[in-house]
Amino acid sequence: MEPKTISGRDRALGVIKRLLPLLFGVATLAYLFVSGKVDINDVKLKVAHIETGPLSTALLLGGVGFMASALRLQYLVSLLGYRVSFIRSLVYTLVGQLYNSAIPGGTVGGDAIKALYLSSHTHHKAHAFAAVLIDRICGLFTLGTFALIMLLPSIGEESMRAAAAVIIGFLGAGSLAVLLMLSRRVRKMFPEGAVSRLPMQGALKAFDDAVQIFRGRLGGIAVALLISLLPQFAWIAMHIAIGDGLNIAGVSWTDYCVLVPVSGMVAALPISFGGWGVGEAASVYFFGQRGVPSDAAFVLSALGRLIQLSWALVALPISFLLPRPAQVAAQLAKETEEAPAEQEGQ
Repeated sequence: MEPKTISGRDRALGVIKRLLPLLFGVATLAYLFVSGKVDINDVKLKVAHIETGPLSTALLLGGVGFMASALRLQYLVSLLGYRVSFIRSLVYTLVGQLYNSAIPGGTVGGDAIKALYLSSHTHHKAHAFAAVLIDRICGLFTLGTFALIMLLPSIGEESMRAAAAVIIGFLGAGSLAVLLMLSRRVRKMFPEGAVSRLPMQGALKAFDDAVQIFRGRLGGIAVALLISLLPQFAWIAMHIAIGDGLNIAGVSWTDYCVLVPVSGMVAALPISFGGWGVGEAASVYFFGQRGVPSDAAFVLSALGRLIQLSWALVALPISFLLPRPAQVAAQLAKETEEAPAEQEGQ
């Protein structure tokens, strides 16, 4: 079979498609400044007068968050019967973050990079991708559930209504998708062929495959959900430390436990590169509902993202010591092809 040729037009469209999230993020940032919602001079003043002690604490907590995420990934891989060291799990987590937040327009996302490197330990691509996908789902589900619990005491307040709507919508849509993939009875309720026409078929199939691989390990997934509280606590504490350094007043730690996850949920939408722009706009809006000035809310979000980026950049020199993702994929494909041949020869 002759290799499929890609036309110049298709190649150009592919580049534009990969760059759209970056362009959308830049456009959102430009809108915040041009519209006057955020004053660039006020932002500069806030950054210039931030206290270094709380900022150092925030930097440390950012590292703790990544370590907790690496621990969850290591545990999920162990549920499948494979061993990967904590250090390697941390390196793959940081490299994945590097691709997600520092390489705009890349052809491979951070989750795919983590899965490729993990596959060198599992020697089974599907198992590695399943572990990474369940890892991401555990993090997002814990994020939404924890935010909802912390929101309950103030859910009737007008300033929290928008946050409540985002959390309930986020968890509702996620729960419906999980139910759709887990329950064959629910899928049978749809007209024949309707499920196959749902959007994001690739993501739905990947999740379905991951569920099948982790079927029978629900107790272990429950433990992974508990582990997921650790990185969430670290990220929230990191933003509280930044807010302390910015002298943000009138916002309680319980407010942070709701507003940081809510802003993170909006930033997680696949419409901007690394959440830039969208995350800042969400922070300005939701923290603004609680009386936080727009410049302080903007810096709070941007510094949180920059701390994550700084930890991701730690993985940059390490990534040069790792095999290229294309090499890992090629080696994995070779092993997959050789396995049936060896079985036939026995």
